[in-house]
Amino acid sequence: MAEIKGRLLALEEQPQPNCSCGEDQKRKRRVHNPKVAEMVRRLHNSDGNDRQYEPEQGLNSSHNEAVMSHLMATLTGSPDMDGVDRGVLLSACKTYYETVRRSFRYAQPALSVQAAALKISACSRQRRKRLLEARRSVLATQQEIDFWQGVTADTMSDEEDDTAEGEAGWIVKPPSFRSQTLSQLCQTLQGQLESDQKYVATHRKRLRIESPSKLQALTQYDPEAAKKHFQRP
Repeated sequence: MAEIKGRLLALEEQPQPNCSCGEDQKRKRRVHNPKVAEMVRRLHNSDGNDRQYEPEQGLNSSHNEAVMSHLMATLTGSPDMDGVDRGVLLSACKTYYETVRRSFRYAQPALSVQAAALKISACSRQRRKRLLEARRSVLATQQEIDFWQGVTADTMSDEEDDTAEGEAGWIVKPPSFRSQTLSQLCQTLQGQLESDQKYVATHRKRLRIESPSKLQALTQYDPEAAKKHFQRP
């Protein structure tokens, strides 16, 4: 999975044809303003707009430059964008081209498998983050709170879709590098969560715990927390 992520990241970082963007332009492209980004997306994809990016072409192609000029003219003339820096608008237009380009790439046969794997990885991480927040919410004692300090989503178990005896739920795969003490605390907190009927009603059942997940031991983690949360070599 790490190799797949690396390949996709390398592809996304490749410069587009005829693009001579400097470091300042690359930085500005990454400016993120949710309101402006949503405005660009809606404008680009609106039914009445017949000027849309061609992902097969580079950003600086005549067609895509014309699309960007159209988007910029519409944005700068909108009362909703009054007072928004022109650089932010331009950044949002460029960023949305990258989004269209990325979707086009991932739809190609050569990248479809990698894109699917990356999507699965992202879903798994979101599940681990939700699990982390849920367990944090039921910490009861000061000892538990102190021990939990520094815990990240990467120390939570993977939860994979499966069925058992006709019942859908999760197959749980804890990380192999997690300490026994942290695993025991996770079990205690999970038991508290599942004692709440509201939680049970809105979460899928954990069917069984299997062999450890394929998550690699973390290299970026608080050294003091790692003494408590990781198994010692």
